Amino acid sequence: MLFRPRLTPAEIDGIMAKAHAAAAAGGFAVTICIVDEGGHLLRLDRLEDAPLISLRVAEGKARTAVELNMSTAALEQAVAALPSMTAIAGIYPFRGGIPLRQDGYCVGAIGVSGVLPDQDEQVAQSGASALAA
Repeated sequence: MLFRPRLTPAEIDGIMAKAHAAAAAGGFAVTICIVDEGGHLLRLDRLEDAPLISLRVAEGKARTAVELNMSTAALEQAVAALPSMTAIAGIYPFRGGIPLRQDGYCVGAIGVSGVLPDQDEQVAQSGASALAA
């Protein structure tokens, strides 16, 4: 039987802890979302003062990253070269969405929204780094 890794509750907590720490260090009011390999919501945390729309955008970034198996930063660059990609429903081509990988498999994604794109990306990268530790 083929074993495919999945995110455990402890790993989800670790990812969120690192993302929360990065947001706190930067003074960023963001929403952080983690989805599984199918794009299903595992956890959604809206920090104090994060904009309401960041709930939808963080989840959209996470789903986009897992569905395309690429970061939304890379997608942002692709869209610059091929703007018609924005016609795809549900695509969020803004920095802040990163696939989560284990043993060569995409096991989910993290999406962050609420501040500037570079800051969203910084928080998402910090959270994603928890799996590499």
